[in-house]
Amino acid sequence: MKLDCKYITSQVFERTQERLKSVYRKDQPPTVALFYVGDDPHIERFIRLKREAAQQLGIVFDVIRFHKAPLFQTFASKLRAVAQSRNVHAVIIQRPLPPELSSASLENFIPSVKEVEGQKYKSPYLPPIGKATLSLLKYTFTHDWHVKNSDGDFFKKTFKKQFIVIAGRGPTSGRPIASTLVRYKIPTVITHSQTPYPELFYKQADVLITTTGRPIVHEGCIKQGALLMNFGYRFEEGKTYGDYHECEIENKAGYYTAVSGGTGPLHIAFLMENIVSAYINQVKKKTRED
Repeated sequence: MKLDCKYITSQVFERTQERLKSVYRKDQPPTVALFYVGDDPHIERFIRLKREAAQQLGIVFDVIRFHKAPLFQTFASKLRAVAQSRNVHAVIIQRPLPPELSSASLENFIPSVKEVEGQKYKSPYLPPIGKATLSLLKYTFTHDWHVKNSDGDFFKKTFKKQFIVIAGRGPTSGRPIASTLVRYKIPTVITHSQTPYPELFYKQADVLITTTGRPIVHEGCIKQGALLMNFGYRFEEGKTYGDYHECEIENKAGYYTAVSGGTGPLHIAFLMENIVSAYINQVKKKTRED
């Protein structure tokens, strides 16, 4: 059965709109700064989708772009300056970054209240892609997509005997999904490019979460009735492809996410939720100070 990601996405978006209405200030609307390095049309497509979602909510979305990789000091200095601005409420670092800029220390230049991707140690926000994963897991078992802080016991009990595999450990998908599941005490196994015979893990998985952007899953390497979530995307000849073809797995998987219009929009919806939370926190703080 195909999971209704569009329904959950619309619900998250509507809830975020309602939260924003109560604090929205026309004289200082929520403002996001996204840092992007490179000239990749596929990444730029995702940035455009983020910008369009932000605009629907009345969020100002600025892209600070470097066509070529600058010196680390130059990038970090610009990041720090923008992140410290009172007119910027959220900062996003578009990944993947060039190797010379790939450092976990970059998040330290962003105040915790503005680091909406949940990458920072002890961030007040869950990674949006992790929230999307939790939401789909809960929806599959309860038809309730709303994940609460008190759901730790639910996830621990529900998935105690479930074998969950994450295919891929990259910084944009696999790693933040894994860190989110660990936070909710959901045990996982991670496979990657160096894992011998990863298909053996796929065949045993009750829940298989793919993040590679390559065609790694087919009917013969999944468990009957398994839950499949695709977070890996690639573009070929103007079309979007995931880590599996729906027609190959739809009759064997118990539940699965669509490749097109599936987890991508849901991920963005939860990113918008984090941005609005950051804005609300800063507006309330400023109100108290005034």
